[in-house]
Amino acid sequence: MDEVGRWWRELWHDWPNAWDVCRRRGLLKALPDMARAALWTALMIVLFAGVIACDLLRTTWSHAYPLSGHNTDKRERRRKDNSLQRLLSRPMADPISAYRTVHSQSPQHDEKAKTSIFSRLPPEIRRHILVSAFGERTLHMDLDFRLPFNLVEKKPYDGCDVHARIHQENLASDSHLDTKSGRNRTWRWFGCVCHRFDVDKTPPLTYGRRCNYRWAHFGEPDTDLCLRGSGKCNTWPGTWPVKCQIGVMGWMLSCKRAYFEVMDVLYGTNTFHIASPVLMKSMSDLFPSHILANIRSLELVWQPKDLPLVEGFYSMVKHSKYQHPVFPSLAYLRIAFARMVIHEVDHATDMIWPYDNKRLLSERLHNSFLPQMDELINRIAPPTAEVTVSCAKWDWYELIDVSLLESQGKEATRMQRADIEGLRCWRMIPIRRSISWEDAEAGLSSVPSREGYWIHIPVGDVRLHNWYGYDWQRNELYGLGPDGVSWS
Repeated sequence: MDEVGRWWRELWHDWPNAWDVCRRRGLLKALPDMARAALWTALMIVLFAGVIACDLLRTTWSHAYPLSGHNTDKRERRRKDNSLQRLLSRPMADPISAYRTVHSQSPQHDEKAKTSIFSRLPPEIRRHILVSAFGERTLHMDLDFRLPFNLVEKKPYDGCDVHARIHQENLASDSHLDTKSGRNRTWRWFGCVCHRFDVDKTPPLTYGRRCNYRWAHFGEPDTDLCLRGSGKCNTWPGTWPVKCQIGVMGWMLSCKRAYFEVMDVLYGTNTFHIASPVLMKSMSDLFPSHILANIRSLELVWQPKDLPLVEGFYSMVKHSKYQHPVFPSLAYLRIAFARMVIHEVDHATDMIWPYDNKRLLSERLHNSFLPQMDELINRIAPPTAEVTVSCAKWDWYELIDVSLLESQGKEATRMQRADIEGLRCWRMIPIRRSISWEDAEAGLSSVPSREGYWIHIPVGDVRLHNWYGYDWQRNELYGLGPDGVSWS
């Protein structure tokens, strides 16, 4: 309606003053111009009314016609929500018992298992073999409502990086999906080994993580393109596509002892990369508690637009068994944020990037974002876990680290170069004055609280060069040395 009013005012101002024209030229001489103006005004009004009528007709038709795009999308959203509810409400199977049951393997099967070469190896040797085969890697775990991936049996040409057999035909957003088979969208699981790093240029870290470097394109969690079929597979040892696949299912199904031994290796020595909002909200409803209790390292890519921080890792199923934290044995947690493009709304701060008000950004980071992050981390990880929160932009980090330095002091803030590359500083969590009813119900009032966690900026986002030159003050605070200019 504001646009309509503005258009009408402009049209009225463009009209000649009838009395001035009549006095200056006379009524008879002014009649043709007045008639022409009246005709054009009438035509514009009719055209405007026609546009409104067509828009109303189109909207009405899209709601009334069953096969319209509006109704098709509405049915698809309803089917998506209903299928998710069915998936979340499925009863979980009982955990496999480590003891032999009455109807377990036959005596012949037991004899074969005892006489196999692998079973006669010492346990530490067996574990070393399993770790070499299935452990100390970063693994993708994905659940998404989508079409099946466009999987190929061979590479289009030699040297082509087709990760996990996912072939992206062009730069279109859905070119990595199978749009030609006519299959419907549904909730689909997928897992693979992460090959976003160049294995020759990135030193290994614990739990299969790797140290990034500044010019590593798509090396950060939020820029990972493995699930779009792009990776550095050619730099990794092994044959394609086996080296891209986890390949553990056959071993898990071979026998009960193999299942328990490989489960400990699979969940206890690998880092799981998760970017699915559904998993980051309802993982406790999809996995049994003994699986969650075995996971030791997580790498999460958060999208506040799709999943607010306050909704992360909250059970969607009523009367579900609440386990706090969700991953009681977690040793390492990294939370990164999806990359923003220019003029996009940053849903973590409800501001548009690039930010035009640093004072307001600082207030929202310290008064809203960080307290929500404190609660989220407490829901996910135990107090003993090492937690790293990677900032989405340098604008975040330069406001947070200075504020922490002023409020906590240099010794407590521990500004340093991160083991995964980039810069990091320590944030001490404020002491909680009260216990929420969820924590009281879970009996957490006597559990020691977390002291703090690392605030991190990826190496590719470090901006020590500014309008005033090089930031030597930060260079000294972080101990980057005299060659900090070349590093940044």
